[in-house]
Amino acid sequence: MRLHSVNRKTVWRVALTVVLGLTLTAGTADAAVSSARSPAAHPPPVAVPPPGSVYASWTHSHGELVGLAPKARPSDVSSPQAIVSALHEALDGPQGKWNPDRLRSLVVPNAVFMALDLDATGATTVSNNSLVDFLQAVQDVHSQSGWYERVTKIIDVSTVAKKGGKLAVVHYTGVATTTPGGEPVAQGDSQASLMFDGARWWVVSDTW
Repeated sequence: MRLHSVNRKTVWRVALTVVLGLTLTAGTADAAVSSARSPAAHPPPVAVPPPGSVYASWTHSHGELVGLAPKARPSDVSSPQAIVSALHEALDGPQGKWNPDRLRSLVVPNAVFMALDLDATGATTVSNNSLVDFLQAVQDVHSQSGWYERVTKIIDVSTVAKKGGKLAVVHYTGVATTTPGGEPVAQGDSQASLMFDGARWWVVSDTW
């Protein structure tokens, strides 16, 4: 979720639920998000991304895509299971400045991160984060403490071959700690949508 509506006292608790979909063991982030709005009688028009934006329509080959991201570790992008594990490990680091390059090397430029949560009234909410918002949320967590994640179980991998590439959906669970090997402070399950461009895997979205 975007962190514009929370004060600094609650940023860490909210950001914990953003980072790869883990649910706080002490409970979900409370009352930090805006209340759900009633459906509009006349919905606004679909937003048009500015020309040249990664959110506009684009078509890229493998060579063009890798030119838009930091160089990936070959082992990170070799399989659906590997890239999902790397997606969590890329968030690891002590308190302080976090390097986003490994995470950026795993995802397409317009990757999205979406979450289900409950607001203060108990109503289900859907939150969307762009890549830039997600990177900022991870840094917000590292500004408060160390953060380390690992995938604990790959529940299911569904893969389809198509036009020289592949599509995959991975359902998995993970845990997070504030120190390497420490006691879990968060846990939960997620689903990642992936694409194989004929040479390597990419994360298209992660939902939780």
